[in-house]
Amino acid sequence: MLVLGGALLQQHEIAEERGRRRAILERADLAARAIEDDLSRSLAAAHALAALVRHTDLDRFEQVADDLLAHYGGISSLQLAPGGVLTRIHPLAGNEAALGLDLLADPGHRASAERTIESRQLTAEGPFELRQGGQGVVGRIAVFRPAPGGGEAFWGFVAVAVRLPDVVSRTRVAALSAAGLDWALRRDGAAQPFASSGGALPRGAVAVKVRLPGEAWELDVAPREGWVRWGGLVMPAALLVLVAGASGLLAHRLLRLPEELRRAVDERTAALALANRRLAAELVERQRAEEARQAAEAQARHGQKMEAVGLLAGGIAHDFNNLLTGILGYAELLGEPGTAADEAAAGIRQAARRGAALTRQLLGFARRGKYQQVPVDLHALVREVSALLERTLDKRIAIRHQLAAGTAVVRGDPDQLQQVVLNLAVNARDAMPSGGTLTFETAEVELDAEATRARPGLAPGRHVAITVADTGVGIPAAVRERVFDPFFTTKPAGQGTGMGLAMVYGIVQNHGGWVGFESEEGKGARFTVLLPESPAIERDDGAVAAGAPEHGAGRVLVADDERGVRETTARLLRRLGYDALPAASLAEALEVQGRGALDLALVDLAMPAGDGPETLRALRRAQPELPAVLMTGYGLDARVREALQGGFRGILHKPFSVEELAAEVARAVRRRGA
Repeated sequence: MLVLGGALLQQHEIAEERGRRRAILERADLAARAIEDDLSRSLAAAHALAALVRHTDLDRFEQVADDLLAHYGGISSLQLAPGGVLTRIHPLAGNEAALGLDLLADPGHRASAERTIESRQLTAEGPFELRQGGQGVVGRIAVFRPAPGGGEAFWGFVAVAVRLPDVVSRTRVAALSAAGLDWALRRDGAAQPFASSGGALPRGAVAVKVRLPGEAWELDVAPREGWVRWGGLVMPAALLVLVAGASGLLAHRLLRLPEELRRAVDERTAALALANRRLAAELVERQRAEEARQAAEAQARHGQKMEAVGLLAGGIAHDFNNLLTGILGYAELLGEPGTAADEAAAGIRQAARRGAALTRQLLGFARRGKYQQVPVDLHALVREVSALLERTLDKRIAIRHQLAAGTAVVRGDPDQLQQVVLNLAVNARDAMPSGGTLTFETAEVELDAEATRARPGLAPGRHVAITVADTGVGIPAAVRERVFDPFFTTKPAGQGTGMGLAMVYGIVQNHGGWVGFESEEGKGARFTVLLPESPAIERDDGAVAAGAPEHGAGRVLVADDERGVRETTARLLRRLGYDALPAASLAEALEVQGRGALDLALVDLAMPAGDGPETLRALRRAQPELPAVLMTGYGLDARVREALQGGFRGILHKPFSVEELAAEVARAVRRRGA
């Protein structure tokens, strides 16, 4: 009887250990999969970062990085390493020590970096000791860009860093300790773990693989008190049970076996159901991440295409403005008032101004065309456009206004913004050949960070929304993705250039705004523009007063490499009473200054042998307080703003009239005497 009891208890002990091993193996497997899924979600952000590098301007790195940090959980930092050297990290705070790390030269990272280049896939490296402290895992992608001679060239790496302690705390691994289990994480095949619960694992711990892109770990788990809880009490317990009545115990055990089996099946079924629900949720999240990545790449491709065409348009507009400046200047010099020659000159001036309006449209499309940065009342602008349309629209088209914005003031170029509203209204008119309703709407909109992520280019805060809606034919689904593409149109030949909406897109982007649309074929379209709200209407002190041009006196340098601009500007200044001294380059400007001190310098922005800022710096070595006015055929782009911040006291946008020239020169001379 004693032998029988001992044998039965030993079998029970073996069965108990097997059951515990199965249960712990399942928990370990769930923990390993949780680590894989957590790191996969975080490291997937590297794909979107790689798309940024391949297709768009790196100046948007911080903005895109903020969006990725908000969208993908668990990221510690995002990194750019052109040529393999870490130069940009976001957020930088706390990560400064990693700047300058050469991944292809550092012994600890070189092998992994070379594998990443060879595979051209996302690879994981780690864990390793971060330079800024602590252990981390990095997901890295090698980026290749088109080479000038064809093919692709290695640009560098983009990377997403995740701190290992954060991964452990977010996943099921941390819960293993609370369940009375010891655990250890080690690289596959390594003897020493890189993370553990702190307890010593017994022999025979269960082990599961943790698979990452290009990396493999092993998770070992064992119960803290050992596999068999009865230990050395097996034989004493057997004797006690036999003395108390072995037959009764066996009968009780046999009676409870079906109930225990049913409970075990129920628990396993519940665990599988929970795992399925989590898997479904993770699949949805991965699908969203993939859609976000594809949207980011599409946005980057569109921006790259618009930038290429914009560079061409901006260059054409700049050269055209130089020609128009000469034409307008010569026209100002022709004839005496009241003569036939003066009438002909007036026609030339009118044609030149129409050409200037065309270049403003080109610069607007090129996102280089904000000639002004003044408060603009959108309600007044809508009414002006409506008044213009009422004289030309088909009588079967009714105009409606729903101007609900309390403050409809933004900052920008009023001519450019009027062009936006007019182009949208003309498109709406063309969509209603049989008549309908054209509606202008305004509203105040408060956007948070979540709302701006869906509208690239916008910053959180208050915005004015202006909507142009029609009841026309609508936009076919097949062409909606190309609506803002330059030179794309669905209108018959001769009825559209395909530049209207492309120009709207460029102008709105250059004003820090966003434009989008909703449409259903046969049910009209609604185009909405969002622009940052301006706090209040301010007085514009830069307007040119009507009346005769203001005369003056003084030595004025006119530095411009375009002969027509240089000569006509100098002659107009002499007519206004100034001693105008032309120069075609930086060297000639210094030679003119050497013949006598200057009262004012008019300097062109783009000269081949010393640009505007460089010329001004050279002139001010001899005359530190010399006032200067910048002349340019570009709009208020980055180069112009940088030049104005570097010492120029005013700006003349080519082509300029004699009234504008006289007013700006007089204003600059007065400031010198103030």
